[in-house]
Amino acid sequence: MTFDEEKAFLEPWAEHAKAGGILVVSVIRAALAQRLGRPVKPSVVYRLLERHGWRKVAPDTHHSKSNPAAHADWKKNFPRHWRPC
Repeated sequence: MTFDEEKAFLEPWAEHAKAGGILVVSVIRAALAQRLGRPVKPSVVYRLLERHGWRKVAPDTHHSKSNPAAHADWKKNFPRHWRPC
């Protein structure tokens, strides 16, 4: 596929992503395999997305308003053994 054909292929998912939707690579992979008429490896889809400037957005590892001092204090004072009620 040429670059323009790839761009046209990704257009429906671009609209979905712009609306805040989550994209699943397996769905894009299945559609690409159907369009090409042969099996496609996941790495091909990831390279396709990278070529068009798409990137994987991962959640942050911590909350922006978290308090590291409170976390450390909680870890120090947390009871190590649970007592039955």
